[in-house]
Amino acid sequence: MNSYRNIRVAKYIRLSREDGDDRESESVENQRDIIDNYILGHKELIEVGEYVDDGYTGTNFNRPGFQKMLKDIEEEKIDCIITKDLSRFGRDHIDTGYYLERFLPGKNIRYIAIGDNVDTLKADGLQFLTFKLSFNDYYAQDISNKIKSVKQRKIEKGEYQAGIPPYGYKKDIKQKNHLIPDEFSSQIIKEIFDMYVNKGMSTIKIADELNRRDIEPPAVYLKIQTYMKKCSRNPNGKYIWLRAQIGKILRNEVYLGSVVGRKFQKVSHKIAKVRCTKKEEHIVLENMHEAIIDIETWNKAQEKLNGYTKARDRKYDHPLKGLVYCGECGNKATLRCREEKRKDGSIWRATYFICSKRNNYSGLCDCKQISANLIEEAVQQTIKVEIEKISLLEKEIKQIYQEAEIQAQTKSNLLSIKLQELKNTLQNIENTIEEIYQDKINKVIQLEDFKIIYEKKQNERNKILKEIKKLEKELKESKEKLPQIDFKEIKQIANEFLKMEKLNKMILEKLIKRIEFDKEKNIKIKLTFQNNINVNNK
Repeated sequence: MNSYRNIRVAKYIRLSREDGDDRESESVENQRDIIDNYILGHKELIEVGEYVDDGYTGTNFNRPGFQKMLKDIEEEKIDCIITKDLSRFGRDHIDTGYYLERFLPGKNIRYIAIGDNVDTLKADGLQFLTFKLSFNDYYAQDISNKIKSVKQRKIEKGEYQAGIPPYGYKKDIKQKNHLIPDEFSSQIIKEIFDMYVNKGMSTIKIADELNRRDIEPPAVYLKIQTYMKKCSRNPNGKYIWLRAQIGKILRNEVYLGSVVGRKFQKVSHKIAKVRCTKKEEHIVLENMHEAIIDIETWNKAQEKLNGYTKARDRKYDHPLKGLVYCGECGNKATLRCREEKRKDGSIWRATYFICSKRNNYSGLCDCKQISANLIEEAVQQTIKVEIEKISLLEKEIKQIYQEAEIQAQTKSNLLSIKLQELKNTLQNIENTIEEIYQDKINKVIQLEDFKIIYEKKQNERNKILKEIKKLEKELKESKEKLPQIDFKEIKQIANEFLKMEKLNKMILEKLIKRIEFDKEKNIKIKLTFQNNINVNNK
């Protein structure tokens, strides 16, 4: 090999689905030929590697080929990078500018973009770079808008656009973007509606029945990779049917033969994040594929679902709601109410609390439900006992609280001083950020220098904010740990409570901090003026 061929060259090739009509001219083979011909015409260049990203957008640098090339740069295997043009390297002007103006020069790496006449070895190699990168960024946004328009037209024509068909359907191999019923899962959909509408089963009982029969839930049956890569939060590690899934199926218009489009919208062409659109933004086209559920069954299901929603909003409330928690997992308990009409026309009603995780049927808590009446009795008994304690030990309790309050005040003073010091530091950081921002506007510093300093100061700012938040929490806890208690007021409120025939939410909130119950139906009540009291109901 001739000694003058001593510059080790990496060929970088990128092709994106966004290239549209240009895909043929921008093909991997075409890019490779252009770069190979350039290397042949420059005897000092020798190829040491080719890095290809086929199907990756230029607005994101998290591409496997590009990342491998960066790794080889760090290992000093490369002296020069060549691309067909700047857009192949990247389309985001900020990140592309960072690599070309900061990262590569810092690693002593030469960059050549053949079509744009860019060669960082030359004095004018990066001339008009900002303009060209901005144009590429604009092009990426323009392509993104065009893709959105194409998808919009397809949605308006009733074509199913999601990558994975909904549970109950499969993609028609004879007609693109068309759904046909799946032989197995469509029968499960029919069973779900039948159990809900005709057999009177709740969403929890339906989920129970499907799990008992070991029917694969949608994520497993459809082999959805985003779910399959994760471990189930279920204790046995197995994916199961949840009541929420049943509810979504019962509300999904796709089973009527409709295609519902524009449920989600991309936030920006530069990131993959999407937002859920409002229902009025959805596009619904009827009779676009074979229905699994008939309109009569569908209407009955919706009537039942809407009836439950109205009933919850109108009827079910309880003074203890919001104060009751599961003692097994710590989650807030959900209030539930069951009603039955008896033969004599009277209404039988039972109100109870159940762990919210159990209520959602997530399989994460085995705590049973508990009657609201049982908790009411425990509250009555506990408050009665505590009033007697206050009458007997008021002087002793006051002395304990006074001594503890002095200690708490000392701690609060130290925390307040430290908190003020951190706030002063934070103000200095924010002043610095404002100064460098003005320097950037006035072109005192370059954009990339601004970015480096800004990121550093933002990291410092975030660290200080976390410390401030932690200290504020400690300060709040130290002040609330042993509050000054007005025993006369407590006795008055408690006696008022005991005389009441019906519970009063306002009074309960003044007396009770938290109520917990476990799977054995043991109740623990924490009052605002006393330590935990246990009531065993075995």
